[in-house]
Amino acid sequence: MSYQIETPAAVKGPRRKGLLGLGILLLLGGVGAGAGLYVTSTSRYESAVKNLQRAPVGCDTQFTFTGTGTFLFYTEIKGKVGKVHGDCANADATYDHRSGSQPRATLTLVDDNGDEVKLDRTASASYDAGGFVGTAIRSLTIVKPGDYVLSVASDDSDFAIAVGRNPKSDADKIRKIALGAAAAGLVLGLLLIVLGLRRRPAPAPSSIFASSFAPSGAPASGYPPAPNPGGFATPGSQPQGYPTGAPPFLPAPQPQPPQPQPPQPQPAPQSQPPPAPAQPGSWGAPQQ
Repeated sequence: MSYQIETPAAVKGPRRKGLLGLGILLLLGGVGAGAGLYVTSTSRYESAVKNLQRAPVGCDTQFTFTGTGTFLFYTEIKGKVGKVHGDCANADATYDHRSGSQPRATLTLVDDNGDEVKLDRTASASYDAGGFVGTAIRSLTIVKPGDYVLSVASDDSDFAIAVGRNPKSDADKIRKIALGAAAAGLVLGLLLIVLGLRRRPAPAPSSIFASSFAPSGAPASGYPPAPNPGGFATPGSQPQGYPTGAPPFLPAPQPQPPQPQPPQPQPAPQSQPPPAPAQPGSWGAPQQ
């Protein structure tokens, strides 16, 4: 008699929900933080452009440098002058130079002692934000804070000279941080999501078969119990055979030939008591 054992289908283990949730959190957090910082950098960039100090054409404008470092002088072809300190009559004028070329201007800067300060040529920066457009033409390194007066002369009047630091410097730093945060969140988040989607190792197939199909009291070995042709129970166990509701792939037991029964002992014949001796004078006795 042979048995055909079918291997049960492979059971997949559960997903790693902890890693999956953490990956989604890092992904959303990194991208969100990066987007927030990028918006902040744009806002700071526009604020830095608007806060530049401006000197209109044909005026002597006073500037007070409270810090040290490099300051830039921009030819601003679009914008608004705003509040200035000096003898300027067109302080609130707006301008939009549309000739297609940069206007020419002569800049003269003197310190609080009346000495002229040399300005260096540069073209290292520009801006276009918040309704202002400008290009750097001069630079100045301030070693000691103080008051200065700037005079602007030109044949054109539809522009101004803006003075200040590079408005893009802080914005560029924040944007780099924003891109780094977004990239880190994206990479780490996707990595953890991939690891979280991988399922845990499933239990061994033999243990699955034994736990699912082995009858009560049978060894969990993954194989059906050996047949017992005689149907006799062994000490400490139940009668062998196939339990009710056995798996459909197990073969049904084959009919067994009848076993010869041992001869039954015959009962011993009952012994009769011997006949009693005849009494004298009784009926049936021989006549004298």
